[in-house]
Amino acid sequence: MLNWLIREITKNYNKVPLFYVSFNLNKYEQYGAKDSCEFKLHPELNDDYIKQTLCDLIDYIRNNYDMEKLSK
Repeated sequence: MLNWLIREITKNYNKVPLFYVSFNLNKYEQYGAKDSCEFKLHPELNDDYIKQTLCDLIDYIRNNYDMEKLSK
């Protein structure tokens, strides 16, 4: 079953996602920016520099764009 999921996510091993970011608008509206985004990295990219850069990118997007408009 896991192989099926991996094939589906990677488009039959032709595309490999390096990271995934999701934004939770309800959490953002209730609690603010902290923990409103979740991201997953490819296991080979498990590096503190990459994690910090992604966090900075997420903060930049949050501060410069209307999150309600992006979530629709």
